[in-house]
Amino acid sequence: MNITEVKEHLSAQLHGGTLNKVRNFEAACERAANIVLTNIDPIETERTTTLAQVIHDDLNNYSLPSDFKKIIDLFPQADRDNLDSGKRIYAERFDLTKGLTNKTLTIEGSEGSKFLRANWKINSAITFHSMNSLTDNGTIAVVGTASGLKINTQVKYSGSGSIEFDLATSGDGIQITGATQKDFTTEDEIADVIIPVYLGSISNLTSITAIWGNDLTTAYWTGVAQTSQADGTAFRIGWNIIKIPWSTATETGTVDPATIDSFKLTFATTGAISNVKVDNILFSMGTSFDIKYYSKYLFKNTSGTYLTRPTSDDDTVIGDGDINNIFIYELLKICAHQVEGEDSTFDINYANKELHGDPNSHDPIMRIGLYAKYRSESPSMSKKAITSYSSGPRYRR
Repeated sequence: MNITEVKEHLSAQLHGGTLNKVRNFEAACERAANIVLTNIDPIETERTTTLAQVIHDDLNNYSLPSDFKKIIDLFPQADRDNLDSGKRIYAERFDLTKGLTNKTLTIEGSEGSKFLRANWKINSAITFHSMNSLTDNGTIAVVGTASGLKINTQVKYSGSGSIEFDLATSGDGIQITGATQKDFTTEDEIADVIIPVYLGSISNLTSITAIWGNDLTTAYWTGVAQTSQADGTAFRIGWNIIKIPWSTATETGTVDPATIDSFKLTFATTGAISNVKVDNILFSMGTSFDIKYYSKYLFKNTSGTYLTRPTSDDDTVIGDGDINNIFIYELLKICAHQVEGEDSTFDINYANKELHGDPNSHDPIMRIGLYAKYRSESPSMSKKAITSYSSGPRYRR
């Protein structure tokens, strides 16, 4: 049903009156759609798409589609088996158990946006350097005018410590040479480099760049400078998870992926930054996942683009007869106020009876409305958050 047909139905519901009194009809359509989507999860709004980022064993935060409303399913794109089912749990339980459990997920929000947290272990990352010691694995040194190189055993992301240093000017950083050689033949130009970086201040930081190879002068890869965290959110005070794709890195010389033993991390800054910490450098092979979800958009244009509000009379409502009827009645309630003023009570009550049922009707079928009928015939398939409860210890007298 396109918007032209919506207007025809609405005009008839308003006793043949004109819609000229309805200000910003498209905004009214958006409000009505939002009410519909608050009450039900239409089958027609289900969408399946590839998650924007591949899922890593050692990363938890991932961005969601822009039209995401509710999650239905999350699964690997290839070789899914009967055990590949994610359990949605509450945010606190997810964070407390992410190191102990597998195939769990939660939906969280931050600064007005929703994001997915997933704990799904498939491909274990390879640790290039644990950053627990300055001497145990190769030579660790500062780059440029960085200073204050030391081990910090109190502020760490994993293991027994992190490497701390101070940045004086742009281009400063830290480097590792002569480390135990790692064979990254399988990961070559596929894996992502994952590095936890602790920042006590972010006001002077522009980007972070990594270099890795057989050395740091003739045969190495240079990753694309990262201006945000792995999940796309801005740098923050505290631990930041940086992800550097090998696939977009630039090769200098000819690097042998079977004998990688050197690594450098540099920082583009506009001023000094003190007490930077780096921990546990990983090379990780991610897995492509699909996400099935309910969209929060109820409209689509002739090009197939999903919309939160219509912009043309050719745009369509996503749905069949049931959804179209529910949408029309919700839109009737909104528009009746503007068109009829105080006389809108009859039309609003009529619409509410159609939507929510008439408890005084002699016909049992009419006692339930369109919403209840739709929920019974097409129940929501969204994945609900679950938790477990404990009765606590039992004491014997």
